Amino acid sequence: MNPEEYEAWYQTARGSWIAGREFDLMTRLLNPSAGATLLDVGCGTGHFSRRFSAAGLRVNGLDPDPAMLEHARRLGGGVDYLRGTATELPLPDSAYDFVTGVTSLCFIADAPSALREMWRVARRAVLLGLLNRHSLLYYQKHSRGAYRGARWDTPAEVRRWTKLLEPAPQITVRSAIFLPGGGVLARAAEVVLPGALPWGGFLAIVLYKPS
Repeated sequence: MNPEEYEAWYQTARGSWIAGREFDLMTRLLNPSAGATLLDVGCGTGHFSRRFSAAGLRVNGLDPDPAMLEHARRLGGGVDYLRGTATELPLPDSAYDFVTGVTSLCFIADAPSALREMWRVARRAVLLGLLNRHSLLYYQKHSRGAYRGARWDTPAEVRRWTKLLEPAPQITVRSAIFLPGGGVLARAAEVVLPGALPWGGFLAIVLYKPS
């Protein structure tokens, strides 16, 4: 998918609703204070980077694709962008308060190595936004369209990735997008179904560093 097509999806009714629900869940979990620093790993065209920036954070986006980064820079939003790969972040230890990866690890073969790098660079927490294998979205969309080639994960697998992290993280798991169609029923379900249920198409997993 080219950058224009990728960004255009967020402007559709369904894409805007899904992205809004995902962002609301992530910000509730992180509860960042204004001025906190955040690195968005695998930022693509910078959609979530810009949203975090608009929420008052100081944000850098990182991606290996120069075309995506060029498009992200044209869209502005107060974000500084870096070129780099998740498995070898060109940054010092504890460089950011928060490090996020919003569905970017789903396209990285060595996700545990990427997570170790993100953990190294984070001072307070790492947040992973993942595609949930135990969801209706998986049965509807896996191996199709923009989801072709994506890995669908489970909380149990992520917990296995964390075994080698030092210090050991405190882990919170929530999900959203239980009915992915985006219609009236889907929007109503998001209101009444608690995020603690593990069946939403979007998994938000936060790894907190011990205080």
